[in-house]
Amino acid sequence: MSTKKSPLGTPIDILTAALTRERDAYRFYDQLLNTATIAMLQELLEKLRDEEHKHILMIEQKISKLRGVS
Repeated sequence: MSTKKSPLGTPIDILTAALTRERDAYRFYDQLLNTATIAMLQELLEKLRDEEHKHILMIEQKISKLRGVS
């Protein structure tokens, strides 16, 4: 991956912004899950929350790789 700066910032800037949004989405689904009372809705919210967690881990790994941390 190139470290060349784009109009959106460096790759780390872009990934950091994405990470913030993924964490916000995780908290959003988690809060909804804690208030949902319908099983089908709880299952959906749990899946969505868990997908956000996967995205968080993936982005954190990419940031670490760009920073040279394995």
